[in-house]
Amino acid sequence: MSVNIISRSQWGARAWTSAPANVPLSERTEYFIHYDGGTPVSRTGNAIPRAIESEHLGNGWSGIGYHFVVDQAGNIYEGRGWSYQGAHCPNHNRSGIGVQIAIGGDQAPTDAALRSARALYDEACARTGRRLAMRGHRDGFATECPGRRLYAWVQAGMPAPGGGGNDGGSPGGGTYTVQRGDTLSEIGEKLGISWQKIAETNGIRSPYVLQIGQVLRLPGSGSGTYTVRSGDSLSVIGARLGISWQRIASANGIPAPYVIQPGQVLRLP
Repeated sequence: MSVNIISRSQWGARAWTSAPANVPLSERTEYFIHYDGGTPVSRTGNAIPRAIESEHLGNGWSGIGYHFVVDQAGNIYEGRGWSYQGAHCPNHNRSGIGVQIAIGGDQAPTDAALRSARALYDEACARTGRRLAMRGHRDGFATECPGRRLYAWVQAGMPAPGGGGNDGGSPGGGTYTVQRGDTLSEIGEKLGISWQKIAETNGIRSPYVLQIGQVLRLPGSGSGTYTVRSGDSLSVIGARLGISWQRIASANGIPAPYVIQPGQVLRLP
């Protein structure tokens, strides 16, 4: 999914009251998800970032504190962008890119919002040249933010509804064509399949060298059931069993934000 960002000028941002500090991408190591608070959000379009900006100016800040805001239609609004220090989580405003998904209370995020937030994460990783740690606001500060639904999604590995993030192959069976820069561990993480199982299926041994254009057979999925343990997420279960987490979700009718409970018995595709 490509990332299209509505600029500050397009949504009508006010001038900064004082210029935020610049932060090089080399210092970015985290990606924080936020929500709007305890009340569901009914605003739409440009009214969303404008309302956040007004609130943050009222706090005495120089302007909107989030780097980006994502609405329920999947629109992405520029806040502090890629270059400025955030004002979204104490002690993490330089290291963390802060993204608010514009929902509140127990409001459910749309698939469009989750896809955009995930695409923005992938773009952030590409720009920084590293895999950023996925965080909910509560991971850096004592708060309920980003709410139970979004936090469960973060813990699940921020999967993109509809199978986003799996370009290049079909998880849980089929083939994958090796692309420039790929490693077994990266392919496994991208497809939700144990890299060791990919290596075993293709007879690849240490030092696990891949060639661009090489076609890898993907291991078939298992069968039976799995009982969810404390700390599990769909992505963790999928990686452990060598099964695409998307197929597990589909087989069990689990919608975004992919919440599972300890003791829950999952059918394996």
